[in-house]
Amino acid sequence: MKKQLVLIALLLGSYSLVAQSLEGRIRVEGFRSGQVLRESVPVDLFKSFKQDKYKIQFSYKADQVGKRGIVLFDMKTTLIKDGKTIHQSSRKNWPWLPGDMYVPVEAFDLISALQKVAYSDMGRRLDFGGLEKNLSSGNYKIKLEMVPVGEIRGRIIPAEFSFRIE
Repeated sequence: MKKQLVLIALLLGSYSLVAQSLEGRIRVEGFRSGQVLRESVPVDLFKSFKQDKYKIQFSYKADQVGKRGIVLFDMKTTLIKDGKTIHQSSRKNWPWLPGDMYVPVEAFDLISALQKVAYSDMGRRLDFGGLEKNLSSGNYKIKLEMVPVGEIRGRIIPAEFSFRIE
């Protein structure tokens, strides 16, 4: 019995030595925490990301995850307004290579979530004139996460930033 327990312990210990692992982080460049956001229309915020005023920077390194280190991630977006979670979503199985890179804002549901908040009273009818609607005033907090899929040890430190609409 003791030999079996020792064998199991050795197998589990050796598994952790060769297990897939990663470490990394996401950052959003260009935001000062709690700043008053000038882009109160979601499409204007999208434009600012596209013009590199704001950037989502992502970096990670991985061990034992194949020849090229490709990892699949679930891209999670959480939107909190005045302390209340008003949106959570996840886009599944996005492949990323290790290293330093910029992630397009479209990889997350940030802009579409803000559009839903701004346009919630538009109803089902698409009113192109209403696409210029401002976000309502308040404090917004965004959390962007990249969660590795599968049996991978480690984590990606999420990005969190906040802004105010006056």
